[in-house]
Amino acid sequence: MGMKDVLRKIKEAEQSAEKRLSSAQTESSKIVADARREASALVTGATEDSLTNTQKTLDAARSKAGKEADSVQKDGASIVEKIQSSASSRKEKAVKNLLGAVTSQ
Repeated sequence: MGMKDVLRKIKEAEQSAEKRLSSAQTESSKIVADARREASALVTGATEDSLTNTQKTLDAARSKAGKEADSVQKDGASIVEKIQSSASSRKEKAVKNLLGAVTSQ
């Protein structure tokens, strides 16, 4: 094999290596872009799931608080009703005592 053939083979090997390098860089860029897209989709999905779960938790807490508030309101209304009833029954006696005290003076 002559020097000319050796140089030609070297030139062909260099060209082949450049093609492989270019192909590898293209493939690498594609893999990185795909990974970024997938990571972005995962972050978006996780964010949406987090918001959904947070909303469910808040809704459950509001519902529980509303039920507790209703219970407290019913208890309070019952106590107020008992106080009003007790006051009504004592009102007449209080008026008589007051009138008795005023007229005795």
